[in-house]
Amino acid sequence: MFEFLFGRSKKDIKPKRIAEPVSDQAKKNDIRLEMIRLALKSVLRRYGIPLHWIGCEIEPMPGSDDADKTLIQLVILQWHDALMRYAPELQNQLLNEIQFFDTTADATSFLIVWKFAPDCGYPADQVPGADFWAPAADSTPPDQTQRARPVAAAAVSVATAVPAAKFDLPKSKFDEEDGDDGFPATQLFEEK
Repeated sequence: MFEFLFGRSKKDIKPKRIAEPVSDQAKKNDIRLEMIRLALKSVLRRYGIPLHWIGCEIEPMPGSDDADKTLIQLVILQWHDALMRYAPELQNQLLNEIQFFDTTADATSFLIVWKFAPDCGYPADQVPGADFWAPAADSTPPDQTQRARPVAAAAVSVATAVPAAKFDLPKSKFDEEDGDDGFPATQLFEEK
């Protein structure tokens, strides 16, 4: 009760915690996480994709004994149809960029997953029925039909174009020789 007068006993005083040194693995993880964020920003800038469309969540691989394995979650924050169409190539470019920054990085050390933010603006509200997924008679996916028609029309117009006349040099005495061994006529032979 009169502790304020006599002070506290040594038992009551808790020792001050000394800051524990950060382990080398923790430093290495922090550097790797920042490198991955930089690589993603670099890829997005290179292809003109707004930086606020794709976010990144990075953490060491859960349940992995190997501390160098990393889980990269690319989060779609703003929906655009082309993002999912080109997702595999964006993923490859991200891995290439990571290996550019860290030449010791191995692609197998990273697990990349795509995740969608709840408010990303995805336009569909339900999954289409089974007839949507069934292959069509011409085996062209329903989404690709509209894109295939202009290409086919362009191919027809190219096919009906009149080809240019073939240009060839006039024949020379070297074209007529019996000793022709398959070399072009521009090669000179020694006369005997």
